[in-house]
Amino acid sequence: DEFILAGTFETRRQVDDRSILIQNNSLNGVWEEISTARFSADNAVAGLTPLIGDPEFEDQQDLIRQGVLAGQYFGAYIRLIMAEMYCQSILGGGDPESLNYESAPLLPDARMQQALELFQAAEATATLVGDADVAAAALVGQARAQMWLGNYPQASALAATVDPGFLFFSEYSANDPSQYNEIYQFTYGDVQFIRWGIGDGTVALRFNERFAYFADWVNAGLIDPDPPSAFQSINDQVPVRLQLIYGRGLPPPDNVGRAAAMLTASGFEAEMMVAEAQYRAGDLAGATARINSRLTTGDNPYLATFAPVSFTGDFETDIVEIGRAYLAGTWLTGHRLHFVRRVLRNDSVDLYPPGKLGADTAFPLEEQEVNNNPDVAQACPTGQPWN
Repeated sequence: DEFILAGTFETRRQVDDRSILIQNNSLNGVWEEISTARFSADNAVAGLTPLIGDPEFEDQQDLIRQGVLAGQYFGAYIRLIMAEMYCQSILGGGDPESLNYESAPLLPDARMQQALELFQAAEATATLVGDADVAAAALVGQARAQMWLGNYPQASALAATVDPGFLFFSEYSANDPSQYNEIYQFTYGDVQFIRWGIGDGTVALRFNERFAYFADWVNAGLIDPDPPSAFQSINDQVPVRLQLIYGRGLPPPDNVGRAAAMLTASGFEAEMMVAEAQYRAGDLAGATARINSRLTTGDNPYLATFAPVSFTGDFETDIVEIGRAYLAGTWLTGHRLHFVRRVLRNDSVDLYPPGKLGADTAFPLEEQEVNNNPDVAQACPTGQPWN
């Protein structure tokens, strides 16, 4: 619900409409990129681990361990994304000789358990090599996995050990379009037309969808509701309401926007997980104080001031406020789908944008995987909606 489609591709419209067909070709590239990244991470671990302690590489041991650590962390993070994004997922491509081959798809909770265990391995490796940043990022990842699995006290205990000011970024580069931050590309129209914008409730073509916190985000300086005329969506069908997280509000080309880093883990997210666990345990006052100390003072990754949360004691009302609190430091980082899908699965509270044609809550496996992998019988285990 952070974006609305500003383009015309039918396959992307299906995603925005929450009515995804398995024949959706746009899903192919997403699944391929995720799978390639996962394989690359796992392959690095598999290839480098046997070299630890090898006397032939005595002078390269620190680099080898750093390579193993990177593979473990990003292998865990990608599995976390697989669990959060997909109704089911599979590794190995149907080839029993493939790395981490699986004979059948895993459901989200099983995939998340894998992510949890690999985050734990990454934390151990990071501690061994003295990389405090990756150790903290792995703790945030473990806490996020435990939240998904409904283990809120365990998640809180992990998150509470992370420095509240911690920030961990995935980096991009302005060297080549393949290395640009793609959110910047798709929302600023760099290299291609503007494909995604932010709903302000005025576009009938997109069911008048409005980002739930549009006014708050404009006030916080995170959305420009009336950017320069240089910003035009494809065919000018949807007025551009411009995100200011990745990009400075300047028309492209802009190398700062192209190379904008994406926040992957933070002490802010950890604090919000502690606060949510407090709320769930009945400590509404403690949760309120913890959240508002980060929202109302500008002590958050965006250095912005937000309205305070106020809890009523009604879960369905208050979880919306908790979601707003998370977004005050995780907007456009991939966290939102984690949150709304987790709350639907764990609490039966639907925070997805209403008024859509369908009710899909996640992505199906794409058609190419289903057709070519003999270990996959169908895109999702229960059919639509992809839950």
